[in-house]
Amino acid sequence: MAAKRANRGTGTDAGSAATVTPMAVWVGRARSAGALLGFLLGLWVCHRQGLGLVDSTLRALVAAAGLSLVAWWSALLAIQGLMRAAEAQREREREAAVAAAAAARAEAAAAEGALGASPDPAPAVPEAG
Repeated sequence: MAAKRANRGTGTDAGSAATVTPMAVWVGRARSAGALLGFLLGLWVCHRQGLGLVDSTLRALVAAAGLSLVAWWSALLAIQGLMRAAEAQREREREAAVAAAAAARAEAAAAEGALGASPDPAPAVPEAG
């Protein structure tokens, strides 16, 4: 009971299986890279303008937050494009498989018709009526 209380909120107990998707990993990496790049770029620009260290750091933090959001949005757009391309490829593969199956069925029916055809077909029985 005490172990369950200690793990509350951490997602490590047996009841919560936290799965990390590849999309979340790539978006997290892009957001982290954007934040780091924004901070370094903001600090460099502010320092080159002659601002003090504290002022440069505060402005660099704002730049990091802004570029982090831009990187997050860009990563989501890129992943969305990849997902659409994968879905289109999957659809093309499905259509090709359906066409191949239809061709195989037609070929099998033609082969069955050729094997089952006799030179002397039985006459049709007229209906009584």
